[in-house]
Amino acid sequence: MKKISLLFVMLLALAGNAMAQSTVPVPADPDEWQLDWIDGVPYIHSGDGEWKFNSEFMVHYGMDIMSNLVANDYDFDIDSVFTHTLGYTILDKDKFSYSIYTDFDEIFVFNPDEYPEFDVPTTNVYPFLLLYDDFNDKDTYHTTPHFEYWFVHFEKKTNNVDALAEEGVIMEPFFQWRIGIQTHYTVDGVTTNSNIVYLEVFPKPAATGDVNMDGNVSIADVTAIADYLLGYEISPFSKFNADLVDDAKITIADVTALIDMLLLAPGK
Repeated sequence: MKKISLLFVMLLALAGNAMAQSTVPVPADPDEWQLDWIDGVPYIHSGDGEWKFNSEFMVHYGMDIMSNLVANDYDFDIDSVFTHTLGYTILDKDKFSYSIYTDFDEIFVFNPDEYPEFDVPTTNVYPFLLLYDDFNDKDTYHTTPHFEYWFVHFEKKTNNVDALAEEGVIMEPFFQWRIGIQTHYTVDGVTTNSNIVYLEVFPKPAATGDVNMDGNVSIADVTAIADYLLGYEISPFSKFNADLVDDAKITIADVTALIDMLLLAPGK
């Protein structure tokens, strides 16, 4: 009886949260056609001898033609522009933030040791609070070492790892497939989110089934996916090789697909 009561309380809490969220506007999706990834060739700075990376992501926010941040009820209507009867929701800039994602919806953490704009590890960037000394005074806009209105600079990230390898510097690429942005709108502690909108920079690597990257496709790879789904820390673990159903997610369906691959392999 206690378990049923607890379940009822949890359902009520979830229902209440859903009702609360429904009152907060959902930000419109960023325009994927406005996104861009710019990754210059790494170079050594003559002053300190350190490698520098000109890596930056051109971001975008859901806006109307007058550059107002808008909710997902925005539907461009030329008549409303001339009659000033806006039939959609304009968002408050100080409640607006965004997060950066790569590949398999992996959220990027801006750590203070690399991004002095923040005092603690941060995943939500409030661009309009970050880029204005006095938010109410639009003349005080400025850039920071890593953030501009439309750009995020990644000082120590690059995908030009082959060029670095030729110089004896070995590092992992920032991402292998795509980079994206999701926007958020927070009112009184309740947050709504846009979809994650991705820019596909490279073709998605084909899934081979070699999840543990040992050069073979075997039952050990099935076990690796199962352990990953159970929450165990698996290393090495290739999400690209595990995504057998090609849906950019790692689920039990990938386990089934890998088992089928092993059963249908020649000689089985």
